[in-house]
Amino acid sequence: MKKSLENELVQSIFRFKKLASKGFGMDLINNNNQLNITELMLINEISDNTLNSEENVGISDVKEFLSVSKPAVSQMLSSLEKRGFLVRDVDKNNRRNVIVTLTDTGREVLSVELENFNIKLKKIISHLGEDDVKQMIEIVNRMILITNELNSEEN
Repeated sequence: MKKSLENELVQSIFRFKKLASKGFGMDLINNNNQLNITELMLINEISDNTLNSEENVGISDVKEFLSVSKPAVSQMLSSLEKRGFLVRDVDKNNRRNVIVTLTDTGREVLSVELENFNIKLKKIISHLGEDDVKQMIEIVNRMILITNELNSEEN
């Protein structure tokens, strides 16, 4: 029995979501602490944060980049903090803000895991080809835009 195009699209999206959430088939493990792909992207985003910078990436920036809720970011931050990968400090200039910075352990884990992840991504890109990857990025972005437009029309 032939599947409808709608079913194939939905199934493909779910399969891609699973692939992405698993780090594209790469186990991210360092010093017996498992680091999932979302956590890796989170610590990469805040890697340049410092206590004295006015250019720090904030929690709302991370939320947008990862496309997750604020409570999900807070939960990840707590988990990463407990494992010694980052610390949270109150901004001395604005006590309502929290500055998240990496520890030395967090920097080591980021360096190793990001290098391994990028090697994996480069292999994927070389197999797919740059043109196909660029086209995929464009299609995903268009699909997000269309979906957002359709959702706003319904509300």
